Amino acid sequence: MDRQGFFDIMASFPSGVAIVTTTDGNGEPYGLTTTALASVSSDPPTLLVCLDLASRTLPIVRTSGRFVVNFMRAGRSDLCLLFASKAEDKFARVAWRRTPGGLPLLEQDVLAWAEVRTQQELEIGDHVVLIGGVEDGGALGHGLAPLMYYRRSWGVWAPAHEVGDATPMQPIEVGGRDLRWHGAEL
Repeated sequence: MDRQGFFDIMASFPSGVAIVTTTDGNGEPYGLTTTALASVSSDPPTLLVCLDLASRTLPIVRTSGRFVVNFMRAGRSDLCLLFASKAEDKFARVAWRRTPGGLPLLEQDVLAWAEVRTQQELEIGDHVVLIGGVEDGGALGHGLAPLMYYRRSWGVWAPAHEVGDATPMQPIEVGGRDLRWHGAEL
């Protein structure tokens, strides 16, 4: 399997989008965008996140041993693009606050968040899998839709009973709002 073929396969699997944030030893915030995360266990609460070995944020996450997974809401693709970039100060024009544990939380832009302490690391290929225990968090965006990533485009999830037999290229109306799968801002 070549790299492009693998990308094509994985692009066919819609994923939620998250921004992983942490701080360095001076309390300066760092973050990156990911779609590679999953719950591992509910007892104890555990999740995993996969980070690129070339990420500038990864060494900070490793040193800190703690991070926040910010589960992004629809309409925040611009923020996810910023955190996927190599921009120097990603937090300069972003509203955020510190969690009780002192880590960056993008509270106005999320459906939920989880503060995680790394328990295990596993390097596979060009990524590292971080498995960690959830120490704090909460669901904030009740009634809001999650931001999704599918076939290299941003989108929004909606329950099947709200969209009927719509295809990704057709207009979808949810809650009186016309939504389209393709498009940067939904």
